[in-house]
Amino acid sequence: MSYWLQYRQFTEKNLLGKNKPEIEDLAYWRDKVFTNAIVFFLPVSLVALIPGVWVSLKEGLLFLAFIDIVTVLSFALIAFHPYLNLAIRKVIAVAMLYLLAVILLLFLGSFGPGLLYLLTITIFTALIFPVSVAYQSICLNVLICVVFALIIHFKPLNSSLTQLYNPASWIAVSSNLICLNVVCVALLDMLVTGLQKTITQEAYLQMQLKAESTKLEHLVETLKIKNQELEQFAFITSHDLQEPLRTITTVVSNLEQHNKGKLDELTAVYLGFLTQSAVKMRALITGLLEYSRLGKDKLLDKVDCNQVLQECLADLRTYIQENQAIITSSTLPELQAYGLELKLLFQNLITNAIKFRRKNIFPQINITAVQEANYWVFSVADNGIGIDERFREKIFVIFHRLHPQAAYEGTGIGLAHCRKIVDLHGGKIWMEANPGGGSIFRFKLPVI
Repeated sequence: MSYWLQYRQFTEKNLLGKNKPEIEDLAYWRDKVFTNAIVFFLPVSLVALIPGVWVSLKEGLLFLAFIDIVTVLSFALIAFHPYLNLAIRKVIAVAMLYLLAVILLLFLGSFGPGLLYLLTITIFTALIFPVSVAYQSICLNVLICVVFALIIHFKPLNSSLTQLYNPASWIAVSSNLICLNVVCVALLDMLVTGLQKTITQEAYLQMQLKAESTKLEHLVETLKIKNQELEQFAFITSHDLQEPLRTITTVVSNLEQHNKGKLDELTAVYLGFLTQSAVKMRALITGLLEYSRLGKDKLLDKVDCNQVLQECLADLRTYIQENQAIITSSTLPELQAYGLELKLLFQNLITNAIKFRRKNIFPQINITAVQEANYWVFSVADNGIGIDERFREKIFVIFHRLHPQAAYEGTGIGLAHCRKIVDLHGGKIWMEANPGGGSIFRFKLPVI
């Protein structure tokens, strides 16, 4: 660590303390400006101190050289004293600058930097104190100028100032200083007032943001717990419901076997309805359980969509051949995805496209993907029966069916699976009409 950095950190720690305030209001920034002024003043003041003291000693102005040295030492005290209150440090700094300005005016007149120091002190005061203190500084400057006018008029002291000016010329020079003081403080007042409003608004927004963030964290935690409870409920419910359904199926099967040839036609039909209902209920429960488990405790991984599609088509080979479906695809991308869920997504969309075919027309399905900005947009187009525009959102709702069970088998969960899978990947799924007849299911997933 460099010496400069060590010096700066030590000084800031000594003046501002260790703990940074939660809200950096205007008072904090006043203290920060003062601290940095002290940090830079000490090393930079040597540029003026060394030649100033040398010239003062050469010209016999021993008191002026003494005041120069005392001023720098007082600023060193302000920077390094461990127990001084920051407000006291500010007062000492301003007082020493005023003392130096007065001595410079007395010994060097307007040829020295005395008037410049008076202007600088007022601006400095406006930056490190409330603006009202800067207006008090202007009043003090007026008083100093009046006192020097009296000194010039009555000549109680023999100095450069009394030799160079008469009261009228001094008033003309010093009035320019007061004018600049007033303009600078007025502009700084406007700037500080604007900053105060901005800082107050920012602090209010930060508090609101913190409150909303805490509230959101609480809601997220609550939602996480509720999801876990819902998953547990779905698992337990499905497990508990599966058992009586298996019992019903077994009992019905045993009744049919033990009474084979003895059952009248109506009883046999009723038992058949009972078996079908039990099988359907088991399918619904299994689908619900699978839906609740989608994406659970899994990590995103690099997935080749071409390979996923081929695996999906291999699993559906028999179903595809039975329906004489023709499936084509373009080159698909690689994604950061859940592999099994992505496979289920393709499987559900292809199965739906084959299931909802038009009579006497072989299903034709085309799967493509194009990149749009930061997403890959996949399309699964078919030549099936299509879907009315009124129902294009409802089809993704779990258990929602557009067709009776007798016309098309299913549980009404497949497309709900698709939406949940796409949502898990931070994407979106929707359906459009195929201009050539049928439907186009599109979904977009983020690019790797």
